[in-house]
Amino acid sequence: MEIKMNIEMASLGYAELREKFKKGLRNGNWRKLNRKEKALYRAAMAYTKLRKKGEMAMDIVNGMIVEKLLALIERLKETKGMRIFKRGFKKAVEMLDKGEEKGVFAWAPSLRHWLRDPDYIFWLGTVR
Repeated sequence: MEIKMNIEMASLGYAELREKFKKGLRNGNWRKLNRKEKALYRAAMAYTKLRKKGEMAMDIVNGMIVEKLLALIERLKETKGMRIFKRGFKKAVEMLDKGEEKGVFAWAPSLRHWLRDPDYIFWLGTVR
């Protein structure tokens, strides 16, 4: 049950929303959402769960709402490792840019290769 990434054609149903909600509860990311984000997510789940007798379940198809919900889903699915890697990647990009400007790679050519190594990037994310 994968969510379609083409936002114009995407739709979100109750099963997908509930699955990601449970994942966010388990990994603790639900607590990190603010009240408005939680309210939007709960409202979307309630809307998609509504079912009249004999009819199919409702899906959310509004592009703007789907886009906001997909952003929330990404935050709910995020793991500690993903956050560390993103932080390390940001630092690596900064170091790469500054290294190019200041000519660091002339005297430390192996640094360029380190900045492309996923393990080094992860390590950079753990260092504060």
